[in-house]
Amino acid sequence: MVDENKVIGHFYTYDKPRFDNIKESLEEIEMSNGAKGALPNVVDIQTGYEDPRWIEKSNSIKARDNYTCQLCHVFNPMQGDYVFVKQGEYETIHHYYWAGNDKYMIFVKGYTLSITFDFMPGFHLAMPRLNVHHKIYYRNRDLWDYQDDCLVTLCEDCHHYVHSLKELCIPIAEVNADGQTIIIGRIHSKTYKPQLDHTDLGSFRPFSLVEEIIWEVGLNEQDSADFKRAMNENKQWFNHHAILDDKVVNISYFTQKNQPNSKYTDKETRIAAEFIIHDFIENIMGYSRYSSS
Repeated sequence: MVDENKVIGHFYTYDKPRFDNIKESLEEIEMSNGAKGALPNVVDIQTGYEDPRWIEKSNSIKARDNYTCQLCHVFNPMQGDYVFVKQGEYETIHHYYWAGNDKYMIFVKGYTLSITFDFMPGFHLAMPRLNVHHKIYYRNRDLWDYQDDCLVTLCEDCHHYVHSLKELCIPIAEVNADGQTIIIGRIHSKTYKPQLDHTDLGSFRPFSLVEEIIWEVGLNEQDSADFKRAMNENKQWFNHHAILDDKVVNISYFTQKNQPNSKYTDKETRIAAEFIIHDFIENIMGYSRYSSS
């Protein structure tokens, strides 16, 4: 058995666009409806989100969708036992443990290979909140009383974004006495502007690295005021951490040699591990290699 420690070098964060690449996917979550422009806007208040029947239904939809937003494809490996992710030619299985020190695990299908990101105390990955979106609403119908194909998993950012789009029609329907579905309107769009809350990890960009701040040192005036308010309310306070290096996370991969089901050489395993590690850092976490030039 071999346990290889990896020195990842020095990476810095960059701003990943959140919604630039999802507009072409909107049609996949839109119900076909030929009368978009003629439909009146309706403010329809839905209730029942705390009902156990809705929680059970929404959990089943999230599991069906691999705990992954069907628009921006961000995923949450804390909500399901495991999340399956395609990374280049590799099929990987992700899980995130947050108990004491954070540990992010990636297992590689077909290889006897596991990769571990051990984050130093006080550092965490911000996980996206996952919602279940109704593609259509029926008057006088409970939230959970829908066919599965009327429901889709979206991260909270995409969910709010979708409900803010005037060009996207989320129809409201009712069933008449003959059992026919009649479209009577469309959900009124709502303005959405993401807001960062330093006491709420779910408000940070998904998979961004955040640090729990326990001292006020170095904070600007507004952050200092927010920090003091959080401390008075016995809340944790987090800040985005721009640099990713071995002072923040220890990355290692583990493989078992001489396994009868292993058809890959040490070199092939090493290439796979290095690709998956750097793909996760750069394309999922959103960090780039540091350059002094």
